[in-house]
Amino acid sequence: MNMSSTTKEGELAGKVCLITGAASGIGLAITRRFIKEKALVAMMDINEERLNESIKELKEMDPSAQILPVKVDITSEEDVVRAVKVIVDHFGRLNVAVNNAGVSVSVPSEECTLAQWNWVMSINLTGSFLVSREAIKVFMKQPDGGALVYINSDDALKPSRHFLAYNSSKAGLLQMARTIANEFGKYKIRANSVLPGAVFGGSKMWTPELREARAKIHGFDPALLEEEYKKNNALGVIIDPTEIAEVVVFLASDRSAKMTGGALVIDGGGLGGYVR
Repeated sequence: MNMSSTTKEGELAGKVCLITGAASGIGLAITRRFIKEKALVAMMDINEERLNESIKELKEMDPSAQILPVKVDITSEEDVVRAVKVIVDHFGRLNVAVNNAGVSVSVPSEECTLAQWNWVMSINLTGSFLVSREAIKVFMKQPDGGALVYINSDDALKPSRHFLAYNSSKAGLLQMARTIANEFGKYKIRANSVLPGAVFGGSKMWTPELREARAKIHGFDPALLEEEYKKNNALGVIIDPTEIAEVVVFLASDRSAKMTGGALVIDGGGLGGYVR
């Protein structure tokens, strides 16, 4: 594809892309960018009402957008197998899978309950495993393979306090992506990770309870959390979902055709050490 056709058609034109947790926050920002690049998008989310609201907004943005809503609980093997089949049956193929859905709980490590641990692991790790496994099965049958993108966290390498389950799940997710990269490169399957710092701007993960818990650790005012987080990186910035979406477009596109097993950090330069 030459540069003129890329500009005219969109960088992801013709690519079928699934995104988990697509109805809000980072997932919705990625969906918007993919649609702008003319991708055919399958929006996977457990919240059907939010899915419908998001699709209405996206259709107003681009009436010609090809969007398939898929209500799915990614912790259910049966649900994920069904969802990926629905997507492939609808579009005829699958080219990109973005594992974005994620949750967290902030408690002192010795107070983390088994229920909290299992909840975080089931979504952040098991859900991503199931989606990845089913996507890989499709990719292996295609001559051009496919791309997996994982929305991870800088906590995968530089753990935050009171985030035991979250940190552990993200470290596991990074190793999952690298394992897949090693094993399936021969099928032209790529797997790369995005490691953001704290992401605000519509993310449903930032509940009032989480804001209060994270603020308490550092002695911050929960209402000023964004401003306080700016002090924790070299550039003095917070990360917005739209900025994550730009990195994901790159990793989903042919521009990153020779990248796999990579971990791209977007955290403003964490003062605790640059994570790589």
